[in-house]
Amino acid sequence: MASPARQSRELAKSLQADRLITIYVGETDGKTKPFRMQQVLLEQLSDYFRSALQTDTFAEGEEGRLHSPEDNLNAWKVLLHWVFTRTVPHWDKDDDGMTIDIELQNLLIDCWVLGDKYHIYNSQNEVMVELLWYYSWHIGEEAVLKRGVELTSSDSKLRRLMAEGIVGIMEADQPYSGLDQYDGMRFLEDYVRAKAQYDEDGDNHGFAQVVFGDESEATLETGPGGRWKDYLVGDTIPNRAWKWDLDEREWGL
Repeated sequence: MASPARQSRELAKSLQADRLITIYVGETDGKTKPFRMQQVLLEQLSDYFRSALQTDTFAEGEEGRLHSPEDNLNAWKVLLHWVFTRTVPHWDKDDDGMTIDIELQNLLIDCWVLGDKYHIYNSQNEVMVELLWYYSWHIGEEAVLKRGVELTSSDSKLRRLMAEGIVGIMEADQPYSGLDQYDGMRFLEDYVRAKAQYDEDGDNHGFAQVVFGDESEATLETGPGGRWKDYLVGDTIPNRAWKWDLDEREWGL
């Protein structure tokens, strides 16, 4: 295996010589400004792009263009930013208050869905960490959770998180009330699983505790337990770690 230094030199050399791929996102017209990105970077993101950009197989590869009319433009902007910085939009409870606006919640959901479509697991997991961080403090709005259900497939990682949030809301009212609004979404099985998890947790419904554990000086990599890994895709670990603040006696990111 090549050394990290050699790999870096080879990547830099490849970027200098590599062609740019033109990416059109959403509905386009004569005024639409596409994104442009080196092919080698796209191919490193996932096997999806590696296959689509083969010059002798698909038109996308021959023309050096990708058309994604159904994708969310802002989610693509976040993805491209993540490619170079490995960061996604972050909610800071101290600066932003105890809630994030619905627009940011929906953006994070759109980013996860985009990563799911193109099998960009690292990006999905970074976004999931942000969602877990937020929902460890705030139960979420049912309209946002419902939208997350609409955009995901049954038994997916994000669908699980959305279902658990919906169970938490419904338990405060009446179990199974309002499930008819999810007809046609294959949601009942997800809800039943989430309800079983809710009941198993018993009196310990503190989301941060059951998901991340509650021991001091724990981190995402060496944490005491919890089920945070259940929400991640593949075997990649997010760049940022959860840490227990000894002074504040709470989790922080």
